[in-house]
Amino acid sequence: MLILLLMLGAAAPQPVMEGRAVRAAIKTSERAIDERVQQMTARAPFALLGTTRGAYLAGYGAIFTLEVNLVPVAAVSPFRPPYSPQEIQSLNRQKREKLGALKAGLRKLMAEQAAALSQVPAQERIALVVTLFNFNWEDTTELPSQLVSQAKRQSLLEAQRAGPEAIERAIEWREF
Repeated sequence: MLILLLMLGAAAPQPVMEGRAVRAAIKTSERAIDERVQQMTARAPFALLGTTRGAYLAGYGAIFTLEVNLVPVAAVSPFRPPYSPQEIQSLNRQKREKLGALKAGLRKLMAEQAAALSQVPAQERIALVVTLFNFNWEDTTELPSQLVSQAKRQSLLEAQRAGPEAIERAIEWREF
């Protein structure tokens, strides 16, 4: 009986420790994603709005959300008159052009995080949900409002060894 109680007592704290370890890994990944997105902006300036938020969903994996403004512009105000139709059209074109750079950066980011998140079981997923900021006066024709990418952690680890094309094939993309 004493042995059984000792075994139960020793086993009880482990899920708490695992939870803390996973949360610590998620926090580290949040910071790494923020840093990587900031590095992306050096090549194709866009703005990370706020900080990345992550969560671990048992049985699913790690999910991270962030918000990006592909082409930061001044808000309409008494000091900034409304944008002309040509400026609005140009803004739409610039944002569509930057989507490719953002997606390329997100592909690398997902592979990096698959390697970094060793606490997430290999059969579970890594997911990024990127909300694209737009003012209500913008033309959002042919622009998604969200990019959702997800892949099994194991698939990303294997693809990372195989190269960029394999990483692209491993990731499921959806645009909303």
